[in-house]
Amino acid sequence: MSYSLKAYDRFMYFFEKKALDEMRQNILKSVKGNVLEIGPGTGVNLKYYDRNTVSQLTYIDVDYTKGLEVKAKEKCPNISFVDGTVEEMPFDDNSFDHIVFTLVFCSVKNPLNGLSEIKRVLKSNGEIHFIEHVLPEKKPLKPIFNYVNSFWHQLSGGCNLNRKTVDTIRDAGFRVDISGKGFSNIFVGGVGRLK
Repeated sequence: MSYSLKAYDRFMYFFEKKALDEMRQNILKSVKGNVLEIGPGTGVNLKYYDRNTVSQLTYIDVDYTKGLEVKAKEKCPNISFVDGTVEEMPFDDNSFDHIVFTLVFCSVKNPLNGLSEIKRVLKSNGEIHFIEHVLPEKKPLKPIFNYVNSFWHQLSGGCNLNRKTVDTIRDAGFRVDISGKGFSNIFVGGVGRLK
């Protein structure tokens, strides 16, 4: 594993152990068939996929973390890597049984366009599985997140702290079942189906 993978995974270790690990287990337990994961990061979701039920896994991202391909192929031999963005995906309509994205839509430039593309490539009976960090609902965190967002956005390379991504997913035409929340509801995970 490369240094950059180790550094990111160490940074996220506390969040994973206190909330995200359980949330990932919950949202990914029913993933099967032909699966697309958007913005795989360091490949942290790999350990939650069942090799016996996931027939094909496809990653799409604009820039893959060094070392990810080796790590991914060790855990999931039936994997392919595609260069691209969620807002313009090079897949046919109705291609995927399940689409996964975790901690991705905070940095998507046009979330509604991205979700429209997800709807296009998702089969009509398919599901989306997500974890996103969102704007906290209450004080004192809500005004703090709004205040620091412009600085954080520049520092982090495009991440937004104050998006209401679950609302955006619903606005895009998905019925959403929330399966978990963590850290004062900053992290929200769930499964969505087309309305």
